[in-house]
Amino acid sequence: MWKEALTAAWLIPMSIMDTKSKRVPVWMLWIGTAAAAGVLIFEGINEGPDVLQICRSLIPGIVLMATALATGKAGMADGIILILLGALTGYKDCMAAALGGLLLIALLSVILLALRKVKRSTKIPFVPFLTVGWILTVCGRWMGQ
Repeated sequence: MWKEALTAAWLIPMSIMDTKSKRVPVWMLWIGTAAAAGVLIFEGINEGPDVLQICRSLIPGIVLMATALATGKAGMADGIILILLGALTGYKDCMAAALGGLLLIALLSVILLALRKVKRSTKIPFVPFLTVGWILTVCGRWMGQ
């Protein structure tokens, strides 16, 4: 429960900032880095480090960063946020949040393109959709218990 509260306290304000300015402040990335490091240290002390699980949880963010570098169609900050989200929440929740966010942004993009409100080159911030995907993932996990 405490990890979900910590993650929400980081993701929600960052989503608001990304929506308003279409930029993610670097200091918010540093806060996420500190939170992820704290979670990894805490879990390492209590449960013993599972290096394979940690590496696996970083994969979605690394893929997004590689996409950003290769195509320029995604933001580097989005990849960093996804890496930190993986470190905070683990592989399953990170993948579910990422896929949920991608599905939501794709649906909105199709609707906005059909209504001719945006062009193909219009940039839409991803962090708010990632946050909604993460919230839906957490709520789904709680409802399943």
